[in-house]
Amino acid sequence: MSDSKICDRTTPSLNLTSPNTLTRKELKTLALGLSKASKIDNQSFPPLPNVKQEITQVQNFFPDSTGLLNANFTRQRMQQKLAETSYPIVHIATHGQFSSEPEDTFLITGDNEKLTISQLDRIIRRTAMRNEPIDLITLTACQTAVGDERAALGLAGVAIQAGASSALASLWSISDEVTPAVVKDFYLGLQDESINKAEALQKAQLALIEQGVSPAFWSPFILIGNWL
Repeated sequence: MSDSKICDRTTPSLNLTSPNTLTRKELKTLALGLSKASKIDNQSFPPLPNVKQEITQVQNFFPDSTGLLNANFTRQRMQQKLAETSYPIVHIATHGQFSSEPEDTFLITGDNEKLTISQLDRIIRRTAMRNEPIDLITLTACQTAVGDERAALGLAGVAIQAGASSALASLWSISDEVTPAVVKDFYLGLQDESINKAEALQKAQLALIEQGVSPAFWSPFILIGNWL
């Protein structure tokens, strides 16, 4: 299998992406997650028990980071943290839904509320105006980028249009059990200044391939925007 078939990356438009590479020093991260069961509009979402491990891993990789889990993960707290300081990376691990209808596209916060596509857009734009723009948004939400064959531009695409340099998302519902392993190896790769973000994702995927993990678990991850 060739390398190009392992790591999937998409660049929406040259005028939407920055050519700059991610600064590897002081990779402060805002990690937000929901591990408990939730209910939105009479639709139930099961617990994601491995999200807690995922958020902890992110904080361990980047010690000067902030983690907001479950009840602490609200839209207001997210806005507050991004207004207080610059976070090159924003990591969101939760349930989500993407639809061709904007009003049906959202992430679920820890207070059982929707983080809509328009709210995410405003938060990212305000962050870019107040502080340094976000370099990378990682969305490990189930169904973050589900829909037609360009659906990877869903919430992740909105993040790019709003000013984030790049976004890591999934093309279909992802495994809560495997995701922490992908996140661990991806962020481990980001700490290596000799490789770019696309290569870091590639290494994370290769690690699962070598373990005999089915492509259904590692292939949905896609990097959108500036992959340097």
